[in-house]
This record gives sequence, structure tokens and C-alpha cells, in this order.
Amino acid sequence: MSLESAARFAAALDAEDDVAVSACLASGCEYEAPEGVLIGPEAIVDSYRKNAVAARGRFAKIEYASEVATVGRAEVVITFIDRLMLGGVWHEHRCRQHIRLNRAGLIEHIRHEELPGERERLRQFESTHGGTNTRSS
Repeated sequence: MSLESAARFAAALDAEDDVAVSACLASGCEYEAPEGVLIGPEAIVDSYRKNAVAARGRFAKIEYASEVATVGRAEVVITFIDRLMLGGVWHEHRCRQHIRLNRAGLIEHIRHEELPGERERLRQFESTHGGTNTRSS
């Protein structure tokens, strides 16, 4: 059950489906986010939504994917793979989220993990390729 629950959560995030993301979260879910600890589905979904909106403002195109792996009976690691385009050039950015599920299969804890060097490579990509949204209508 934990792998299926995590896969639903990852797919909902990849699709930017706020309702489905919220449905995966326990009412008291804690998220150790880059900006600090967030508690509850509303705060967590709002954080994901704000990050998605900010990304759309920064990049010409974005493609989301994820890989889900079980690391324990109720623990799963999701690797998020964001393909980002600026100036006609693609860049792949990865990060991980470690999630723990309760007995009902809902996510009760999320810990964000920045992978070594990923943030720096992203900054370099943006600096080299314009750093602004060059999306054409």
C-alpha cells in the first residue's frame, strides 16, 4: 500500500493537481520544506502551488516526472525530476522527498532533500541561459 500511496502523491504533484495532493495527506501532516516546517494539507499544498507558479514564471517550458522507491514498511523516497527549458536548452533538476505513511496510507511526514550540487547547477543553468521566462505565446 505504501508504494501505491506514494505513487499517487507523486503523480498528483507532477500533474499539479492540488485536490489530489491534498487527498494524499493526513490532517496533521508535517513537511520539512526548504522554507521551514509546514503543518497540515492546506499549508503544504499552498507551498507546492507557490513553487509551481514561481517555476512557470522562470522557465519557458517545464516537464515533471518522478521515481518512487520503498525504503521501509511505511517509508518511501520520491525522486522528483524537473526538466526545465530556457533559451531553447533543457536542464534536468532533481531533488528527493522522504515520506512516511500512517496506517490508513496517508502521508504523515515529508522531508525535502536537496541533492548535492543540484541547486548550484540550476543557478548556473539560469545564469547561462537567460534566467527569465522566454516562453512564446
